[in-house]
Amino acid sequence: SAKESYGDNAIGYVQVKRDGDLCTVKGRITPEHRVRKKAYSVVLVCNESEDAILSVKCAGCAASQGGCKHAVAFLAWVHRRSEEPPVTSIKCYWKKSKLSSVGRTIKFIKASELGKKPSTELPQGNDTFLKEFVAECKASQLSKMQIGNYLLPVLETQKLSLHYLIGKFKENGVGTSATDFYRYVSSQLSDETCHNISKETMDQADSPLWHELRYGRITASKVHAAIQCNTLEGCLAESILGAKFKVTKAMKRGQLLEGKVIKKLQNKINKSLKPCGFLLSAQNLFFGASPDAISDDFIVEVKCPMSESTMTKYFKDDVPADKHLAQMQLQMHFAQKSKGLFCVAHPDFEKTEQTTEIWVDYDKDYCTDLICRGFDFWSKAIFPRL
Repeated sequence: SAKESYGDNAIGYVQVKRDGDLCTVKGRITPEHRVRKKAYSVVLVCNESEDAILSVKCAGCAASQGGCKHAVAFLAWVHRRSEEPPVTSIKCYWKKSKLSSVGRTIKFIKASELGKKPSTELPQGNDTFLKEFVAECKASQLSKMQIGNYLLPVLETQKLSLHYLIGKFKENGVGTSATDFYRYVSSQLSDETCHNISKETMDQADSPLWHELRYGRITASKVHAAIQCNTLEGCLAESILGAKFKVTKAMKRGQLLEGKVIKKLQNKINKSLKPCGFLLSAQNLFFGASPDAISDDFIVEVKCPMSESTMTKYFKDDVPADKHLAQMQLQMHFAQKSKGLFCVAHPDFEKTEQTTEIWVDYDKDYCTDLICRGFDFWSKAIFPRL
């Protein structure tokens, strides 16, 4: 009740009377729960020579005997006014409170009252400035600006976006089914174009292009869930289409530790590990993969569980659990590597720097079946919503 947001709007019709050292301030305060009802009378008496408040009373409020909030609001209002710098002219507070006017303003107007508005002739357009602006954007390679999506030509890397491809597919009218779209995309793109994407998206989550290319694609981390899912309009489909999710404590820890784990692993196996961007294939453009690191002949996937009980869920009979095995198989397929290294940091890695590693061989038949079943889910759950 002492807040400025309430008192300054609720108080009106203020009067001041001075009698020697005594100053009496009277006002009206509008109850916040009944703004159209009669306002309560509030009275404050103070001794100006001693800077002392003698009494503050509210009349009409049921809680006034025990010291109601309206009295507190009026006291706070008077205090704020006393702290204001002196003005050159007398300010009037004998006026209706703002809060009591709520709901009393005009609610409608007749069409006949609108009247005719004078029309204004717009000057003849001049697109010289726009042309110069676009030319400067091209010269400076400012393609990441929002306005660049409408004025600048589409970059080759952006043409791999499913949002762009589905637009071209419908524009050309070459079919309506997911299979038609698959044939169209396969004929438009090359492996060389897909290979260049990895270099452009090395920053992964910090790269806008990385996020754009993930839209509508089944990534390696979700492929196992996709082949198991029978719900076409559930959380999985929403996440593939870009729905935001809450970053958990475990995910934050994984993001912080990933670089340290890779550095430790690099020293442990005495192999050079490089960052890897988003991997695509012209033959399977509705999938994508982003290994945590890559070497000359293998990929690396890092996990950072927070507890011992969670850590056991990453393994199944001394091999990665089904979800993580499927993830690594798709990563190896897109990276064209014959091996993968599954590295799990222990829950106490911050203290011990311990990790457990498992080597995984690429299984072509398993991966082919994975892609086939994944495409079946994509064609039913994702394609109709693009």
